[in-house]
Amino acid sequence: MNKRARNRLVGVTAIILISIVAIFVSVGGGDAAYSRTVSDVVDNVEMVGERVRVTGTVIPGSWDGKSSPMRFDIRDEGADTGPMISVVYNGNVPSTFGDDVTAIVTGTVTDDGVLDSTDMITKCPSKYEAADDALPVSSLLAQGDGVVGKSVRITGLVVDGSIQPPGGDIRFSIADESGSPVLDVHYPDAGLPDGMEAGSQVVLGGLLDAEGVFEAISVAIAQ
Repeated sequence: MNKRARNRLVGVTAIILISIVAIFVSVGGGDAAYSRTVSDVVDNVEMVGERVRVTGTVIPGSWDGKSSPMRFDIRDEGADTGPMISVVYNGNVPSTFGDDVTAIVTGTVTDDGVLDSTDMITKCPSKYEAADDALPVSSLLAQGDGVVGKSVRITGLVVDGSIQPPGGDIRFSIADESGSPVLDVHYPDAGLPDGMEAGSQVVLGGLLDAEGVFEAISVAIAQ
């Protein structure tokens, strides 16, 4: 190998090594968060002040969607019992958030063992159900007061821009393929199926209340 080729090889090698070091520095910098379970963090004094990413299941009834900041509790994913940690979340609440949803929360563990977070994503299993025998919105509303308070299955398309975070009066709205009539849906606590978005055909179980709002008990994407 001549001197020019050797110098070129040394230069390329140096560039590669510098790039690798830069990657490790960026990953291990102050903004990096290490993945932990709830059990890893609870009552672990070594975690205090550390920025961590914790995955856990949202404990039903532990949160209030109207509070600011939102506070909720999680425990190890898939566990029905065991240690839990409280999360104080300052940020936009994902529309899929709800009871029993898997939350991946990034934040700093405080002195009192709370996870102070501004970053959260959620995972809710996809749920599918056949739309056979489910009433279109127009057919439901055409029955008037005769269907109020009765358990029914309905289907429709999610109205663009209607999906809201949990805890409010209206979670989303659906309509027939024509775009009307529009029916508001109350589904305050549970997470929405993964993949549900504007235009998705959904199948709902529940009842129509006296105010003309559908009180959903179950929400699934139409097969």
